Amino acid sequence: MSANGCPACQRMTETMARQARTACGVVDLDGRGLRPVRVHSNAVFLLPRARIIVRVGRGADAVGRAMRAVKVARWLVGEGFPSVVPVAGIEQPIVVAGDQEDEAPVTFWEQADIGPAPEPITGAELGRLLRWLHTLQPPFVLPVFRPLNRLIAAAGASSWLTASDRRWIHARAVELQCGLDTVEFGLGTGLVHGDAQLGNVISARTVRLVADWDNVATAPREWDLVPAAAEERFGGSPQLLTQLLAAYGADPTTDPGWGILRDIYELRSVAAHIRRAPFSSPHAREAALRIASLRAGDRAVRWSAVE
Repeated sequence: MSANGCPACQRMTETMARQARTACGVVDLDGRGLRPVRVHSNAVFLLPRARIIVRVGRGADAVGRAMRAVKVARWLVGEGFPSVVPVAGIEQPIVVAGDQEDEAPVTFWEQADIGPAPEPITGAELGRLLRWLHTLQPPFVLPVFRPLNRLIAAAGASSWLTASDRRWIHARAVELQCGLDTVEFGLGTGLVHGDAQLGNVISARTVRLVADWDNVATAPREWDLVPAAAEERFGGSPQLLTQLLAAYGADPTTDPGWGILRDIYELRSVAAHIRRAPFSSPHAREAALRIASLRAGDRAVRWSAVE
C-alpha cells in the first residue's frame, strides 16, 4: 500500500511502477526487482541490481519538464556542478502511455554512492550550492518563470474544490502573478533550480548532489531562497533561512518582491494536494487546511507533508 493506505493511491503507484517497467524494457534494462522509493507528484523507483534510479513524471507538461531535467543535468555535470547524473547512452525521456493519465515520461539516473548514515544537508551547504548554481549561464533557452500555471490548471479541473475556494484560488493567483510581473528583483533573473528544498539534495559518500531538475527555469534568483522561508510553515526553524542566506551572501527578505515570491510558493504548494484530494483523505485534509489558512492570512497554522 501507499504511505497513507488509500486504495486509489496504491493503484496509482502500481500504474507508475508498470510504466517504469515498460520503459525499462524499451531501453533493455531488467525491470524485475523495481522498488518504490517515493511516490508523490512524480514517482521514484530503484533498480537495485543495476544501481539506477527510475523516475516517472506526471501532470501538465510532464514530458517537457523531464526533457529539460535531463538536458540541464547533463550540462551541469559537464560544468563540474554536483548534480545527479542521467544514465549515459539512453535517449531520454522514454514516453509511456498511462491508463487514464496523460503520457508519462520516464527518465533514468545513476544511483548516488551513499555511505552509511550520511550527515543531513544544512542550510549553509544549500546556500553555497545555490550561490554556485546562480553563477552559471546555460547555453540554451529555458522556460520563463510561470509558477502558478499548474495550480490554476489543477484548481480549474478539480471537482473536489468548493466553488468559493476555486474562485479565491484563481483570483489570488492572478493577483500574485500581476505583482510578480511588476516587481524588480535585486538578485536579477537567471537559471534557478525551481524547487530548492533540502530534500532535493542527496548526501552521497563524498559530495552533495542536487536532484529533481523538473522545475528548472529562468526566474528571479530569489525564488530558490524562498523554500527555506516556507519551512516555518511546517514547524521548521527560522535558523534554516538565516544560515542559507549567510552562506549565499545576500539577504533579499526586506525587498518588495520577497513577500510576493513567498506567497506564490505557499499558494502553489496546494496544487498536488488538490489533485489527490478526491481519492486520498490525508491529501484532502491537508488541502483544506492550507486553503483555509491562506484565505485567512494565518501564518501561525502549521502544515504537514503528505506523501
